Amino acid sequence: MRKPILTALLLLAAACNRVPVELPQIFSDDMVLQRDRPVPVWGSASPGSAVTISWQGGRIRTRAGEDGRWSAVLPATQTGGPYELRINGTVFRNVLVGDVFLCSGQSNMELPVSRCLDAVRSDVTNYSNSAIRYLGVPMAYDFDGPREDLPGCAWQVLDSDSTAMGWGAVSYFTARYLQERTSVPIGMVNASVGGSPVEAWLPEGLLPAYALEELSPLKDKVCLDSINCFNSHLYSDWQNAHNALSAPEGARWRPVDIFSRSWAVDSRGENIYGSHLLRRSFTLGAGECGPAVLHLGAMTDADSTFVNGVFVGNTTYMYPPRNYIVPEGVLHEGDNVVEIHLYACGGNPAGFVPDKEYSLETASGRLSFLDGWEHKAGRRMPARPGQVFLQYKPAGLYNAMLAPMRDFAFAGMIWYQGESNCSNASMYGELLETLIGSVREQSGSPGLPFYIIELAAFQHSELTDNDWGWNRVQKEQRNTAMRVDGAWLVPNADLGEWNDIHPQDKKTVGERTANVILQSRN
Repeated sequence: MRKPILTALLLLAAACNRVPVELPQIFSDDMVLQRDRPVPVWGSASPGSAVTISWQGGRIRTRAGEDGRWSAVLPATQTGGPYELRINGTVFRNVLVGDVFLCSGQSNMELPVSRCLDAVRSDVTNYSNSAIRYLGVPMAYDFDGPREDLPGCAWQVLDSDSTAMGWGAVSYFTARYLQERTSVPIGMVNASVGGSPVEAWLPEGLLPAYALEELSPLKDKVCLDSINCFNSHLYSDWQNAHNALSAPEGARWRPVDIFSRSWAVDSRGENIYGSHLLRRSFTLGAGECGPAVLHLGAMTDADSTFVNGVFVGNTTYMYPPRNYIVPEGVLHEGDNVVEIHLYACGGNPAGFVPDKEYSLETASGRLSFLDGWEHKAGRRMPARPGQVFLQYKPAGLYNAMLAPMRDFAFAGMIWYQGESNCSNASMYGELLETLIGSVREQSGSPGLPFYIIELAAFQHSELTDNDWGWNRVQKEQRNTAMRVDGAWLVPNADLGEWNDIHPQDKKTVGERTANVILQSRN
């Protein structure tokens, strides 16, 4: 009689293990789980169904509630791996146990390694480390309330320099220095969005009154649909209207200093919006005509660039460095020409950023392109209306990108943000302290270490009045780190570039962040 009962029980157990479960995006192959503390896991399944979790030779059993949700806690595990985590029929492989950090903020936290290669190429080339893992959270926002899961994403292993190109550079270098100095696996979860103010990362219940007023209409679907429709046509309508215009009559090429404003403004000193044509002729010898790299600094706003009539690249906004590959066969012995179609869309005048690299890099050296340019007027347009950036609105990023990770175990949070709060800098310290408290409360870790990366100097901010927005944000960052227990400042002001809001030396920033993390543990 015992044998049929045993067989039935085994069949029942096997059936339970086949019950499908749904798990959050933050769980995937190659992930890192936090060492030396209990680690929550959670998901959904059929209401009332059994869930069995196999980890480190042990089993944890739980059951989905009436709403289909289930949760459990893995026991604290020491550094190690790779391991398998099995939840019913789902198996996560190549799992490491180490230190996991949540990285968040705006563009300087988001800035990928690929955008920093002018400064860090030699450090990145041919580097791999299987003990370093990265999860990039795609941009998403929601004004209806906290979401249960992240947008689609998965952990990556630092198995090559090409893999690293899309990783946030601060996260990348911080992880490298931490892992090399501690020999502990490091996982970096990067949830950051360029241009985002701190209010976008706060839950609705903690927003100040002015932010609640801004959030209120966004809960109306009709309002959101209207904004999205406006945004979706904004760029194409402006570009189509521009392209429909006839080329200006009588426009001629004239020598120009690309760093002056004379060609970018009219006789009244007002910005000329629309297109500008710029060209530069140059002569090459027979040994200089292979593939090359055209370095064109940075421009306002967008460009399409051609060499000898062949399109070599374009950039759609002002910040990225223009480093365009010129393919084999495009350059030839004798006379050549580079031509830029530059679009000034609104806000800033057309222009080139000084103190950047302007040259043609060939196998035999670099040919300077700082001077020798000609300009011809293009089609004039009214300034393009400003886009409504919904991802910058209060609570939206918190709901979609932070709230779904509230139960995940982290060793600390690294925050690089503040550029977009210069207009209300006097409030920044209070807002930042609110964010720290929110993250700690949501994670159930009242002492979660919080690392604040100081804003890098920009536009000679170190020489201006201390109440200028940029300097005031830096001051509030320092004061918050001193005032809040478990908050630490990563000094960064000296690493700025006066002409670039995105300084490329993220290697030093990462090293300093790692040092502060290690010091905070002493």
